[in-house]
Amino acid sequence: MDSTTSIALCDLAPSVFLIFSENIPTLVFYTQFSNLIVAIGLGMFILYHSRKALPNLIFLFTLLAFAIWIFFSLMFWASNASNVIMFAWLMDILAEPLVHIGIFYLLYVLITKHDLPFIQKIVFVLLYLPIPFFLHTSLMLSGFDLTTCLATEGPLALYYTYFVEVVTTFWLVAFLIFTYLKTADASTKKEILSLGTGGILFLLAFSWGNIIGSFSENWQLGQYGLWGMPLFGAFLLYSVVKFKTFKIKLLGTEAVIASSWLLLLFLLFINDIQKARIIIVFTLIFFGILGYRLNKSTKNEVYQREQIEQLASGLEKANDQLKVLDKMKSEFVSIASHQLRSPLTAIRGYSSMLLEGSFGQLPAKAQEAVDHINEASRFMASSVEDYLNVSRIQAGNMKYEYSDFNLNDLAQRVAEDTKQIAEKKGLLLRFESELSKTGIVHADTGKTRQVIDNLLNNSLKYTPKGTITLFVHDDVKLKKVYVDISDTGIGMKPHTLENIFGKFERADNANEVNVTGTGLGLYIARKMTREMGGEVTASSEGEGKGSLFRIELPLMM
Repeated sequence: MDSTTSIALCDLAPSVFLIFSENIPTLVFYTQFSNLIVAIGLGMFILYHSRKALPNLIFLFTLLAFAIWIFFSLMFWASNASNVIMFAWLMDILAEPLVHIGIFYLLYVLITKHDLPFIQKIVFVLLYLPIPFFLHTSLMLSGFDLTTCLATEGPLALYYTYFVEVVTTFWLVAFLIFTYLKTADASTKKEILSLGTGGILFLLAFSWGNIIGSFSENWQLGQYGLWGMPLFGAFLLYSVVKFKTFKIKLLGTEAVIASSWLLLLFLLFINDIQKARIIIVFTLIFFGILGYRLNKSTKNEVYQREQIEQLASGLEKANDQLKVLDKMKSEFVSIASHQLRSPLTAIRGYSSMLLEGSFGQLPAKAQEAVDHINEASRFMASSVEDYLNVSRIQAGNMKYEYSDFNLNDLAQRVAEDTKQIAEKKGLLLRFESELSKTGIVHADTGKTRQVIDNLLNNSLKYTPKGTITLFVHDDVKLKKVYVDISDTGIGMKPHTLENIFGKFERADNANEVNVTGTGLGLYIARKMTREMGGEVTASSEGEGKGSLFRIELPLMM
């Protein structure tokens, strides 16, 4: 037994470029080189598609640890120098548990879609720390045997590293079973089964190979454990294609062809025909199963794509028909509205004249009836105007005549004109103003008046009793001027506030107070205001607590 600090040479051929030598059995070349290429290729492929995604980074870390393990394992096989073999052995001990921890971390993130909890990260760190801490001591490697050209493992290498791997593997099994049982979605269950099976088989095969080597010193037999890596790669590949695990697009048939080509390429390293036959049979079975699953998945994907294309074609035709119908509807509404305006104007004109006594004094009952006619025609004229405005907005034919005017004066006039209507309903309409500047805006006067009218009439409709306040104020810093219309009416729920500005949208409790609303006034008000560079918003503390509508326009400085 030689000291670990001395350099001794075994009776074997020296290595070339650290990892090439006559000492390496052909099986080792096949398993380790193929796995090294697959590990590096997978890592680069996934990282290329997303450099910042957590699962991709974890997977790259795991593959890197595995690639380091393979590289130093090859160095161990190729060298005849005790110091090189001891160093490679220690590096393998250092990398081996990281592969297990990396697989656990990867599967946890892929399945839960969340990062590993901090406390669990601490547990893994504490489990792993003794390995690098005691790596340089005899607790890891206690000596070197020249007769076998193998290092003598200490208690930590023989027992503790495998303890960490066993704990990690059982922890992973428990996590997979628990997650699988509590998951209701069938597709997610299949993904857990696919990823979990591949991960567990890889860890078992990987640990089994190393344990066999440590306790029997038959390290060549232990190399069979490395078949776990392509097995895990197969399950991972299937998961990527079937469940889009890494959120990347991968053509399964191309991946199978590339993998088959690589494995067949490494047969060039094998001279023994019997070993070659065993590997070929394994490769055929392995890729036969994988190819069948991927082919089935590809067929389903092609069928689904064809169905989607048919649906898309049908939807495109239906959309074209809807556009034509929508245009016809808009034209009909426009024509019908124009045709209704003339008789409505006549009805309103004559009813007003009757009420004013132009044709003589009416009896009380007749005056009441005419008053109803006048009110109904006013509402109908307003509704017709709303439909015309919606038609213009949708067709893009709404015209705006911009000018500079005082918004404060305009709002005050609207309030005065509406005051009588409010009094008839028993409501108090107040006008208030608090301006730092003159309140000059650049907008369409008629459209702005219509916006204020719409919002004020909305408050009149849905305020059974109390007060309506029209308040004009500005913010010089923001260069904005505001018209707030607040009431003590029925108020609105939070979800109503989100939808109230849609076409034909009304509050849930609107019909309890007023059944004549069309649900177009607020829609038109917001559309017009936005076109003039402003905004209309609504707020309410809840049902029965009133509402506040705010008109916002740019202030001319």
